[in-house]
Amino acid sequence: MNDPHVRQIVRDKIMAGLLPRDRIGRVSATYGAGEICDACSASVPPSEVLYKLTRAASDGFLFHATCFAVWKEERNSMTSVRAALD
Repeated sequence: MNDPHVRQIVRDKIMAGLLPRDRIGRVSATYGAGEICDACSASVPPSEVLYKLTRAASDGFLFHATCFAVWKEERNSMTSVRAALD
């Protein structure tokens, strides 16, 4: 997914603390059942893969497969920029 709008939403959610900036958690994959993606806020139908990020002291996060990839890319790029500034 290269939709600039989704990338901007993901960056905004990371900055606001609505999506994690770190790599902590356990990832599993299954098929969706109408869950809402924490990145794009659209439902994940049974025909698509649903990624679950489980974290201690959190309800975890749900992603479409493409949104999960966008989140990882944006998280990594934001972490790299932040490390360079420190």
